[in-house]
Formats: sequence, structure tokens, C-alpha cells
Amino acid sequence: MKLKRISILSVLIPIALMLCIFTAGAVQATAANDSAYPKTVVDSAGREVVIRMPVERIIVQSGYSAEAVEALGAADKIVGVTDTIHKRSEIYSALKDKQVVGTWNTFDYEMIGELARQEDTIVPNIVVLCYSYGASGGKSYAVDSFEKGFAPFKNITLIGLDFTNPENVTESMTKLGIILGKEKEAEAYSQWYEQKVSQIKSAVKGMPLKKVYIESGSSTGVSELTAYGAGSGFSSLVNMAGGYNIAKDLPEKFPKVSWEWVITQNPDVIMKYKSADTLGWEKGPSKDTLDLERSRNEILARAGAGNIAAVKNDRVFLCFSEMLYGLDNAVGLAWMAKLLHPEADINPDEIWNEYEELMNIDYPKGRIFVWPEE
Repeated sequence: MKLKRISILSVLIPIALMLCIFTAGAVQATAANDSAYPKTVVDSAGREVVIRMPVERIIVQSGYSAEAVEALGAADKIVGVTDTIHKRSEIYSALKDKQVVGTWNTFDYEMIGELARQEDTIVPNIVVLCYSYGASGGKSYAVDSFEKGFAPFKNITLIGLDFTNPENVTESMTKLGIILGKEKEAEAYSQWYEQKVSQIKSAVKGMPLKKVYIESGSSTGVSELTAYGAGSGFSSLVNMAGGYNIAKDLPEKFPKVSWEWVITQNPDVIMKYKSADTLGWEKGPSKDTLDLERSRNEILARAGAGNIAAVKNDRVFLCFSEMLYGLDNAVGLAWMAKLLHPEADINPDEIWNEYEELMNIDYPKGRIFVWPEE
């Protein structure tokens, strides 16, 4: 992702500059003056963390957190990233030369200690932003998974923010704005995001719910497919877009199901998560679209697929993973709504263009985010 250093405030109405609305109970400052330190913030995992001085150095574990830091105009403060961020240079181009300090589920604590050190001490102006799925998430590799490893580093503040689930994005952005002293920039984004979500929900209001099967993948064939259940970000988007996730009543966030079970549920739409190291996919005909078509054809060729409404009506889609989470999930929501309700007055490309303008991002042009293209 390449972010120019012009504030996102410049594209919103002046009133957005003046508002600073904090979610009740989410953020607590220890002084009336927001510039005063220390500040106490309750992170997305329900942990009370103390920011003792202005943050000058940031380590990001999550690409979504990196995206948020960049959006607030603080990318220059990032000193360390995980290898996933480093490898995705097309998406995170401003971070390609930053020090790699671990993977998505492990940190190199010794390296972080050296990176954080200034002469003989670690000055408490450094934070580590980790995944968090909320206080009730209970998800492995969330912020609490790293607390033991960071315990010896008393001056490094570990913070969990949830940019994965759509319902938590603006709250997390507000908290990050407090942490980085970028409250107005955070509020500007939240104003736009809430406006887009409201617009999309209004466009599908009153339309019949569509039954949706959301698939991640399988390592053991169609007898054990990984679906998205209740509590997953993908499922939340489908619900907001006027869909009914057929796996939402299963006990796990990412339940295992059989293809036979999917057939019995007879979904109206099938969506499959598809990741990429680049921003979306190159328009067809291309190597990307050939690969996408192979993946789609595998679903269509499964035994009994022809009996499913989604297959009969040609409503089987592959969706670019990165737009389903993070700051641009409003674009993902627009696509979900359009795939479920083609007749809805929604233009996902228009919302994507708005997002690029809002964030002042120079992304590669002409990319696609769903396959087949609608």
C-alpha cells in the first residue's frame, strides 16, 4: 500500500474535523487534555494498557493494523513488521524496507528488544499492535498469546486492536487515534465508513434474505470443508449485506462441514475466500483469472453441485480476502450486497474509488476483487 502524506481530513466536510466521538466506555483518558500523558486505553481484548509518552515507534503484527496506522498518517513511525506484511509489497509498499520481526503468529523477541533499544535503555515510546478479536474472542494468536513473551520488556506496550470484524473497525480506529494522537483523522475515517455502511444497508433493506455458504478451503477434500461461522468477519459482512449464513448456528467460528451438508442446506449463493499477495487480481484473460476459474470449476464439478440453487443460477463467486477485513471492508460489504442482490442500487467500484480518494492511496489500477466479474 502506498500512502501519500496528505491528511484524509482534506476530503471530508469540515464538521467531521470538529467531531471527536468516542465509543462509550471504550477509551478512557487519565486527563482532560488529550495531549497529557500517561493515557490509559482499554484495548479490543478488554486489557487496560497505559501509554506513558507520545508514541514514536510502532511494531505491527497485523496487516490491518499497519493499514490503519498508514491511514492516520503515521507510517513513518513503523519500525518493525511481520513477514506477511513484508512479502505483500504491492499492498504495503511503504513498509517494504522495514525490519521483519517475526511471522503472523510468532515474534522474534530478541530482535524486537534490540530494535526498541536506544543506547542502553528502551524508552517507553514504542508500542506493538497485535491482532485481537474482542474480549470474548478466545482466538489463538490474539494479543494475549504474546503477553508472556513481552513480559520482560517493561517499556514496550502491547496493544490488541480488532480490525477484522466489521462491527469493531470504527471503535478500533478511535482507540488507535487516541494512542497516536490522531483523533481527528480517526474520526474522519469513521464518518465515511459509517456513511457507506448505512448507504449499503439501506439499498438492500426489505429484499429477501439469501442463503449463503461461505467457504475457506479444505486440506482433506470435500468431506471436511472449512466454513465461516457466526463471529467471523466474513459472516458479519454477509449478514449486513442482506444474507443468511447457513453455518451461523454451528458451534465454532470456523466450523468443519461436509459437501453433503452444503447440498442439504441448498444455498442461494456460494462464496469462497481467496487470498493473494497482490492487490486483488489482474483482469482477464490473465494467469490470475485462469487460476480463479480452476478454483471455481472445482466447486462446480463436485458431486451433486448441480442440485444446489447457487450453481443452477450461476451464483458461485471467489472473493479477494483483503477487502473482507480491515479499513476497506466497506468495499467488501458493497460487493457482498451486490453479489447477493444484483438489483440493488450499489456501485462497489464507486465506493472503492471513494476509499482510494479518502485515504489518498496510490494503488495499482484495473484490479478485480470478485470472480466472475459482475
